[in-house]
Amino acid sequence: MANAEHTLFMTDLDGTLLPSDKVISSEDLAAIQQFQKNGGKFAVATGRTLQAAQRYLDKLQPDVPVILFNGAAIYDTASGEMLDVITLPPESLEITKIILEAFPEISAEILTLRETYVPRMTVYEEEHLKVCQVIPKIVPLEDVPTQGWLKVLFAMHPSLMPDVIAFFQEKNWTCADFVQSEERFYEMLPKHVTKGSALRKYRSLGLAENCRIVAAGDFDNDLDMLQAADISACPSNAQQCVKEIVDIQLENSCDTHAIAELLTRI
Repeated sequence: MANAEHTLFMTDLDGTLLPSDKVISSEDLAAIQQFQKNGGKFAVATGRTLQAAQRYLDKLQPDVPVILFNGAAIYDTASGEMLDVITLPPESLEITKIILEAFPEISAEILTLRETYVPRMTVYEEEHLKVCQVIPKIVPLEDVPTQGWLKVLFAMHPSLMPDVIAFFQEKNWTCADFVQSEERFYEMLPKHVTKGSALRKYRSLGLAENCRIVAAGDFDNDLDMLQAADISACPSNAQQCVKEIVDIQLENSCDTHAIAELLTRI
């Protein structure tokens, strides 16, 4: 790309920029740095907490604020301030209690701005915490602060996912939104909060003024962001529902430098 001015590139992390080993490839990093050198602006939009995303933010050096918690927060890496935060309603505590009682095999990861609370540990939760390199506070649910929840992540064996989704649909809770973010993860988010809603808020805050936004993602929780962008793309490993709505289906996967391919193509 000879001139990337007036282009803001926003990418999901896991499954899009990050390969299976969760280490950013030298090819993708070089492509991002060249894009920035050519005048482009770079940001990420992730379901991760600030703690879980920080090591990547340090390496990537975004030019503009980033989207965290699947859209519940917009964070300015330059100032270290949260520009926008949306929290779950009080009913989220009771919903979490009901889910943990109904499904003894799954865990709940309760995420606030600064802490990760885990009232029940499972092997899938241990794997997730290890990948994210986050040290949680393991406490009973009744000891978790009742305010300031940005999202709740339920981790489980993939075979349980259909039953869990059906349970949520049967309960028809309307105080929050629910989305599958990976084959093992189902999330509770504040009402009408997505990466897409955060991207629209991003525009309203003037953070992408006079920019066309190019967004890349791979899973259900990226759909609204991809639809809100000016140009959308996905790696070859993306879900079929994502492939059906994007402008660009990349030939490469997250494991074979899809982001480098995208930055060359746009």
